[in-house]
Amino acid sequence: MEFVAVETRVITLSAGALRLTTFETLPPGDPADAPIALCLHGFPDNNHSFDELAPVLANAGFRVLAPLMPGYEPSSQPADGDYTIAALADHLGALIDSLGPGPIHLIGHDWGAVIGHVVAADRGERLASWTAIAIPPTGRLIATAASAPWLMLPFWYIGLFQARGIADWLLEKRDWRLVDVLWRRWSPGWTPADGVLDGVKATLSAPGVKQAALAYYRALASPFTGRFKEGVRRASRRIKLPSLVLAGARDGCFAVDAFRRAIRPEDYPGGVALEIIEDTGHFLHREKPAEVNALILDHLKRAARR
Repeated sequence: MEFVAVETRVITLSAGALRLTTFETLPPGDPADAPIALCLHGFPDNNHSFDELAPVLANAGFRVLAPLMPGYEPSSQPADGDYTIAALADHLGALIDSLGPGPIHLIGHDWGAVIGHVVAADRGERLASWTAIAIPPTGRLIATAASAPWLMLPFWYIGLFQARGIADWLLEKRDWRLVDVLWRRWSPGWTPADGVLDGVKATLSAPGVKQAALAYYRALASPFTGRFKEGVRRASRRIKLPSLVLAGARDGCFAVDAFRRAIRPEDYPGGVALEIIEDTGHFLHREKPAEVNALILDHLKRAARR
């Protein structure tokens, strides 16, 4: 395939009452009926997370949309302050419903994969494929933690984030040093390109974004609420879409063993493949973009032929 330079522009997408700033990368010729690849980023990150993937998919004929996740800018912070998995999946489901009738391939990294898993279960009739990067199946995480609690040791920061006020101060302290720490621990031995972390910190510095990003984690500490239980129930349903799960062999956040324990073929009647990328960590799609991009593109093409 001949690689043609493509341009990315900034547009605004609607998710109900929320407005999400989005990077749109169009295929050569800008076909109106191009299938969509919707890419959801995680924490601590922003929608530049897919800068290496977007031109590859666009050259293959996809319209690539990479929005900022709900809460990551003032225009997408919900008035009710609800950042439960169920609420976030509802917002992203509304976004998908707004994109028209064409095929949509959903791709998520980190929190984008946590929420994306639920959206993939919710919108099976609307989506063409599901790709999760660096996160095991959301619906199996609780059972995995119970069966192998040592796998949860890297998640000390989730407990820290429950300390309101202190965590907010600590996250931003010393030029957002905790962001540097998390990236370094989660992807050991890898250094992101110049400007990447500066961009992430700029996103988190926007009004209300730090509080919203922490609210994702704080919503995990209310397991007896109705919305929390709803999120667990929805995450536990089977995914009927062709699915791909990508994991970094040296991920300092989720160990490979967590993926092997959590992925069960019976949960994926549409089929599932686990690909472990050697010598990469949690940000594997940025560490080895050529290898990861090829796997994602091949997955999307196979799904489109079904």
